Amino acid sequence: MESTVASKIPFKDLCLLCEKISSSARSMKGAYLRKYISYFREYAKKMKQETPSLDDSFYPILRLLLPQLDRERGAYGVKEHNLAKVYIRILGLPKEGHDASKLLNFRAPKTAGKLAGDFAEVAFWVLKSRCPEGGSLNVEQVNMHLNKIVLKHAAHDPRGVDAELVAMLTSMSAAEQKWLIRMLLKDMKFGLGQNSIFGIYHPDAKELYDVCNNLHKVCQLLHNPTVRLHEVEVSLFSPFRPMLAERCNVRSVEESMKKSQFYYVETKHDGERFQLHMENGVFKYFSRNGYEYTDGFATLLTPHVAKLLRTDIKSCILDGEMMGWNQKLKCFKTKGIDFDVKYLKMGDDIRPCLCVFDILLCNGQVLTNKPLCERLHFLESLFTPSEGIIMYTEQKKVTTGQEVMDELNLAIDKRLEGIILKDPTSVYKPNARKGGWYKIKPEYTEGLMDHVDLIIMGGYFGEGRRKGISHFLLGAAVPPATEGMEPVEFHSVVRVGSGYSMYELSELLQKLSPHWQRVLPGQCPPCLAWTKEKPDVWIAPQNSYILEVKATEIVPSKSFKVNFTLRFPRVETIRYDKKWSDCMTLTEFDSLRKEASGKLYSRHVDASNELPESPRKKQRHLTRVPIKLGEQFRGIDISGIDVVTDLLEGKEFCVLTDWKEHTKQDIETKIVQNGGTVVQNTGHNTFCAVAGNTTLRVHNIAKSGRYSVVHVDWLLRSIAAGELLPWTPADLLYATSTVSEQLSAKYDMFGDSYTQPLNKDTLKYVFEQVEKMVIDVLISL
Repeated sequence: MESTVASKIPFKDLCLLCEKISSSARSMKGAYLRKYISYFREYAKKMKQETPSLDDSFYPILRLLLPQLDRERGAYGVKEHNLAKVYIRILGLPKEGHDASKLLNFRAPKTAGKLAGDFAEVAFWVLKSRCPEGGSLNVEQVNMHLNKIVLKHAAHDPRGVDAELVAMLTSMSAAEQKWLIRMLLKDMKFGLGQNSIFGIYHPDAKELYDVCNNLHKVCQLLHNPTVRLHEVEVSLFSPFRPMLAERCNVRSVEESMKKSQFYYVETKHDGERFQLHMENGVFKYFSRNGYEYTDGFATLLTPHVAKLLRTDIKSCILDGEMMGWNQKLKCFKTKGIDFDVKYLKMGDDIRPCLCVFDILLCNGQVLTNKPLCERLHFLESLFTPSEGIIMYTEQKKVTTGQEVMDELNLAIDKRLEGIILKDPTSVYKPNARKGGWYKIKPEYTEGLMDHVDLIIMGGYFGEGRRKGISHFLLGAAVPPATEGMEPVEFHSVVRVGSGYSMYELSELLQKLSPHWQRVLPGQCPPCLAWTKEKPDVWIAPQNSYILEVKATEIVPSKSFKVNFTLRFPRVETIRYDKKWSDCMTLTEFDSLRKEASGKLYSRHVDASNELPESPRKKQRHLTRVPIKLGEQFRGIDISGIDVVTDLLEGKEFCVLTDWKEHTKQDIETKIVQNGGTVVQNTGHNTFCAVAGNTTLRVHNIAKSGRYSVVHVDWLLRSIAAGELLPWTPADLLYATSTVSEQLSAKYDMFGDSYTQPLNKDTLKYVFEQVEKMVIDVLISL
């Protein structure tokens, strides 16, 4: 243990670095890491002089900073719930107590408050008063404990895993445990991406990692920051990040085809990207993320492939897609439907089949710098193809956009995922997405996909920027017994969490939030039905909304009540224009599933097709107009406005929105007429912002905490009264801390004045505040 620099570095020092990076401004994050690495190198150099045999690698630290990229360490098998139970046990927390509830329900805002969604941060505040100030472990010891956790988990020894966790947790401060938890969960959350970390460590680190997927090798080969790698090559038995294809719309494909006289087009396989490495009869298989699956394919694939290789081939690296081959039906099976190609066994109906489309090394010669057309010459006679074992991916030459459209339509008819278009002059660039390869799918072309209208049944608490409810459980209606009646029961179909902006999500949640109800353990509301996939909160259908969802296909799934779900779902638009009872029925869902073998596209693409406008796209028109700011965002021309009073003299306003019949320009005109100044962006001299309703811009200005946002109605009443009326809670959409403090001396928590009698309007406002608080309390129960 004493033979490494890592054994000399306290783990608490590394955690201090992580805390500095996490809490600092974006511009300073890299500077802290750069300073730390520089210090490490100087310290290691000094230690190396004293002890020449010392291991001075930065790898023990880099693997802790980038746990998600550490391929040499297997899975920990540790999730938030496991850690919560360990903490409850070693701290002796009452299982029904407040702190235990925080740990077990860390995603729920009710229990975790502002920290909701961040288990490490929740744990830190629970542990803060229960742990010593400083821990006793060094970086080397922490890595040893983590290695043991991996071994215990692989040996199916949960008690052994717990013992290692307890050994670490009882030897660390609360701050150290926070960062250990993030390392265990492989999500550091300190705002510094892996590419930035690689770049700070060494200019060639990212490029090398892309071709070797090995942090140890990165630290070993790039030990000296002044020594550059002039050419990074793929090498046998070192997995690399495969070359990727750029997304392309078939209607604009000819723009991408101008570089070469012809292009190759091939089927886009719906499998798992794999690379096969072979040398002198030794085979290894690696996934696109660098994980090795040799053991699984050793009996199912290797003996057969070995017999099919040309006898003079001593070594090779092949790139391709691992597909599931149905031995009875003699066809490929769609990925993710009741099987995982990485874990197939002897005797299964499905067997793995490697569909090869590229070669990177042949008999010791690296081919990545050769154009694709030359690499294919090496590949074309490398092996004898055998159905269901190893097959060539068929490549056709195309020269026009129409030929590409024809190939896509053929793929649609065959219910395939899409096509890949490749430049014959493209060299192989690991992990590059803009190297001359293009993927074309039906869903990339507007108008080819069928959409489904599903109702929101429930919501899930999110993490990070989306700590509130950010994902939804959607369902379809059970057809009512009597035609024309409203449905009374809904079955779960899919969970969705993408496709909408933060503004759209915020607007939707404002409408839904008063109606959420907690999901009780083991219970389903009488009108809703779900199975394994259950939400955190549910909503009655009559209070819900319909989401128009786009997906690639309908696939079997036991996690949802309908026994099917949507693959790659995303929200296309929120259908506020539709009544809740107009969502898709189970009959319609089943009909759509059978119509095209589960695929949600069946129409052909044609260059002359006129596409229907979706609700989201309606504002887009082909008429070209000069680019300018929308009228609602532009300021007024004050040159022709006469000032009639000095009521607002010396005060600067920023008008954010319209209100009722008053446009933004109307409100700004009234301000100028009464001696005020109008700006389009808040600044140091801004008296307040003015708005008629809450929008994303209003939310962002309120979030800054620097300006109060006052309702337009206050401004109009003040102008009518000929004096600036004092602000009341009802006048403010948002108040700064200073204004809030002033108002708290005059009003109670519901906006009721301590000194002024209530009138009709203020009484209505007070009742609304009381109702909101009651709803919040009910939701939290």
